[in-house]
Amino acid sequence: MDSASFAEVLRKFPLAVSVVTVGRGGAENALTVSWATPASFEPPMFLVAVDRLHYSVDFVKSTRNFTVNVLAEGQEKLAGQFARQAMQGEDKLAGVPHREAQTGASILTDAVAYFDCELAFFVEAGDHYLLVGRVVEAAVLRDARALVGGAALRYQKSGA
Repeated sequence: MDSASFAEVLRKFPLAVSVVTVGRGGAENALTVSWATPASFEPPMFLVAVDRLHYSVDFVKSTRNFTVNVLAEGQEKLAGQFARQAMQGEDKLAGVPHREAQTGASILTDAVAYFDCELAFFVEAGDHYLLVGRVVEAAVLRDARALVGGAALRYQKSGA
């Protein structure tokens, strides 16, 4: 199957939009993803697909943690803030209310919910890596509908 056809069909598949935060000890990064899903009930595990070229891959390899922050409807601007490439030395979390999670990654306190994870598996999958984390903490932060990708938020391959 060609990637253009796959991308076209994927645009019809509803995907929650989340910000994945990575870091520990003051060194951190964040990125917007729509490829994230629960992976197991026992033990509780969560899966995120990250482009192989994304800067945060090195953070995950070294910190062995990540937090999936589920965004709410109306947080498209916030999703955009973390979807862009960071400038060197820039703190993408500056001005965004957050607190440290159990693993050391950041919880966005205005998110709908979060899954704080310790990295269990790191798997190559084509042009992405699958990060499978054991959930050490999860919570609903507020009553709101999750932001779902659709006509306004479309998956784009890096560099496309």
